[in-house]
Amino acid sequence: MKNKPFEPLAYFKMLAEKNRLCLEHGFKAVFASGPDNIEGIMNEFRKTQNFIVIDDTTDNNVHSNKPGWFTKSVYTVWVLAGTTFNDHDDRAEKMDLCRRIFWQFLSKMIRDKAKLVFGEGMYYLATERIYYKELGRYSFNGATGLYFMIENDVPTNLIYNADEWEE
Repeated sequence: MKNKPFEPLAYFKMLAEKNRLCLEHGFKAVFASGPDNIEGIMNEFRKTQNFIVIDDTTDNNVHSNKPGWFTKSVYTVWVLAGTTFNDHDDRAEKMDLCRRIFWQFLSKMIRDKAKLVFGEGMYYLATERIYYKELGRYSFNGATGLYFMIENDVPTNLIYNADEWEE
């Protein structure tokens, strides 16, 4: 697998599908295009209580580190668990579950990056700094959890090619 390019979206889906806590608690891996579409997924709580939502849109920037150029893509993954309405203890228990899943995802990402398990492109996954935010109790009605954001910097070829331009 080391010669294949690293595909972050497929990787995050695999994390959800292989993690024992996710499996034991019925977490379903789904894709959403931006935070606005997460509300639509919440409507599925009648069928599924717990979700790993992978945002299939990214925030990007192109930057230079002096000798070369890179494209930095920021990926967002939500860990959401359904809760019982007005049950503070259930909400606290589900938040703890989401935290444990996040820490397990992070430890697996660190291990996989060190071993380049999913290709050499995984080298650029910024596991040394990951932003995450826990949701307030009123963020989503009937759910709690957190989201994390991770950067992936990949080399970008910006060599000027005169054949691409009319002079």
